[in-house]
Amino acid sequence: MKRPVAFFIIFALICYSSYAQNRWKIDVTNVDTTVVRGHLKLGGINPDGDKIVVNSHYLERNGEPIIPIFGEFHFSRYPADQWDQEIKKMKAGGITLIATYVFWSLHEPSEGHFYWDGDLDLRRFVELCGKNDMDVIVRVGPFDHGEWRNGGIPDWLYGRPIEIRSNDPEYLKYVERLYGQIGQQLKGQFHKDGGPIIGVQIENEYQHSAAPWGFTYDGAPRELTVARRDVGVTQIQVGINKSGNENSAIGAVHMKTLKKLAVDAGLIAPLYTATGWGYATIIEKESLPVMSAYAYPYWVDEPTPSPFYLYKDIHAKPDYEPVSYNPALYPSLGAELGTGMAVVYKKRPRVPQESLLPMMVREIGSGSNGLGFYMYHGGTTPSIGNHFYTEAFGLNLKSYDYQSPLGEFGFPEGSFYSLKVFNYFLRDFGATLAPCMTILPKTNPTTPANLNTLRYAVRSNGESGYVFMHNFQDHLKTSNIADNRIEVKATKGTYSFPNSGTFDLNVGSVAVLPFNIDFGGVKFKTAMIQPFCKVGNGYVFVSMKGLKPEIVLEGRHKVKGAKATVKGGDTVVSLPSGKAVEFSIDGVEFLLIPFEDALNAYTVNNRLFISNGIVCGHDTHELITTSPETEITVWPAANISVNNGSITKISSAFGSKWKVFLQEVKPALEIKKTDDRHIVLDASGMKWDGVNEVYLSFDYVGDRGICMMDGVLQTDNFYTSRPWLMGLKKYTDTLKDKEMYFYFVPMQKDAPYLSYLDSIPDFGGKKEYLSLPMPKVITEYKVTLVVK
Repeated sequence: MKRPVAFFIIFALICYSSYAQNRWKIDVTNVDTTVVRGHLKLGGINPDGDKIVVNSHYLERNGEPIIPIFGEFHFSRYPADQWDQEIKKMKAGGITLIATYVFWSLHEPSEGHFYWDGDLDLRRFVELCGKNDMDVIVRVGPFDHGEWRNGGIPDWLYGRPIEIRSNDPEYLKYVERLYGQIGQQLKGQFHKDGGPIIGVQIENEYQHSAAPWGFTYDGAPRELTVARRDVGVTQIQVGINKSGNENSAIGAVHMKTLKKLAVDAGLIAPLYTATGWGYATIIEKESLPVMSAYAYPYWVDEPTPSPFYLYKDIHAKPDYEPVSYNPALYPSLGAELGTGMAVVYKKRPRVPQESLLPMMVREIGSGSNGLGFYMYHGGTTPSIGNHFYTEAFGLNLKSYDYQSPLGEFGFPEGSFYSLKVFNYFLRDFGATLAPCMTILPKTNPTTPANLNTLRYAVRSNGESGYVFMHNFQDHLKTSNIADNRIEVKATKGTYSFPNSGTFDLNVGSVAVLPFNIDFGGVKFKTAMIQPFCKVGNGYVFVSMKGLKPEIVLEGRHKVKGAKATVKGGDTVVSLPSGKAVEFSIDGVEFLLIPFEDALNAYTVNNRLFISNGIVCGHDTHELITTSPETEITVWPAANISVNNGSITKISSAFGSKWKVFLQEVKPALEIKKTDDRHIVLDASGMKWDGVNEVYLSFDYVGDRGICMMDGVLQTDNFYTSRPWLMGLKKYTDTLKDKEMYFYFVPMQKDAPYLSYLDSIPDFGGKKEYLSLPMPKVITEYKVTLVVK
């Protein structure tokens, strides 16, 4: 029978479509879910019965698996009167645990004289964390690093006949005194007492890394803050140690000695942590080895694509391996996952904000059961006049912005919003995820250069779990990966993503998709939407670009507010792309919001808020915004009033929506550009009524900018292609009668850092370049919301 030409064209297109489709298959039926318990000398219970337990794969709290989310915030690098607000903002970002350093040299700048007041008030900071329901890990040193002068080892120890970072009795005498002081400050604040401190980090990067002593000479070899015997096994900053550690046995004794000194000083917590990367020495079975990943480090000579976007079994094979311990005995926990990076004068790596969420999805998808962000909140390194505490390595003398999600002055960067989408998922659904093991597909890329193969992994217990995927690689340009379909073979059947057809994974996109997971009594067979958070008895999900939103439920179910059809005995719930929808399944309430809305979504006191300002708080609700007109959507619906300004209800597709109107304030600032390199600020007439913060944004192009006031350097900035943002609130008192001077240095045509910049300016035949427009003034407001 003769067939029409159109038939063969259609047939050919179908065949081509089937051939071109990327079908990815993975079998999780034989996953080993063995967990070892009772072998670690860790854990504890508080007077209220709050119990923390550690097994070989994850942490448990009151019998439920948890995935902690650490945010590094150095209290001494930030004004004490703003700590409470910043802790609330970190909590709004999904942080569940704050890690902070105690810099020995700052608290004991001269021998025997300790300071614990003002911005150095460690106890006050911990108490504020507790009031905001935030757990704490105190990193007590004695060596911290943290881009701090001598890594925190006091200057007055230099040159003495003492072997620091060893069991030298004279050194231990000083450490014992330090720990004793910290113990006095924190008495009653540990978990065993009902306080917020659940962890203590002993030392840092021991027998792996060190800082240079601040006492140095131009051209002289760097002298490291280590015992002389450990010079050969020590490097500067994070890296791989393939040669091992000939002094590991001696180092292990020192670490156990430090822990004993800490316990004797009252530093008793359920968790003790120690750096685990690069053959660093831990306290065997008495501390958790915590890990790191820096894709944009300043300490390498030539930046190259990193392996930190390639899925692996990170529990069995940690990053920066080999390591000094048996990974099978400990959960994999990140503590220094680079959510930013310091810069030095010669090397100025800029961390793309879009790089951070894919890294974290890879980290958890690879089997980690804890995220730790270094830094999560930036700050300013204190100084005594113009005596600086910054590490002698060409760093900023004052600024410790670190390109953090919350910057030097608390201003949120793009990563604050994107990381929050993942943090909330881990916080609210970690109990189902933590016991799941990582299974890798046979197609798993093994080199960063493989950009065409879908990067994905599955975490499963054999019956249920999550599919993790992302499309990002540092230092390389990726493209969309189109027409994908993933089939997961589990013990209860095969789960397809999507149920029919294919999906595209766009450049920079991520997705975490559940299969056979129960949400409020409704078991999702599969879903092409990502779990976001719990709100009361309801659940919020996120739709991702390139993925057509749908839910597949086994059998028949009662669905309201969304289109549902029965296919092959399953109920398929079809949901709209790119917009929010409220629906219910068998009486359980669900809300689907686009990824763009999730970036601006917050949970406070069992409600979801979506706003272009930050909504935070603990017992109260606060709105922090840079716009005098701000919209807020609340789910479930609620009535809102404000303590200042006015508020109006407007129409909303779900929940209730409100518009807040504030009295616009134009700060009384007199800003003068006196010549091509200098800008002078006079804020003597500034009134702070109705204003939470005032930022100056300098969109200059040059070598560096510095800020001086009253003869003292206040902060500084190395140009990295992004504007320099500076907050004024911390300088309020001095600004009343002192001018602030900004001095900008031109970029040289032969500057060593030019290759790090987004673009190199046209020098026009000159040897230097400086573009200095007037700064932009950004006013920030804070409003108390009354929600009923």
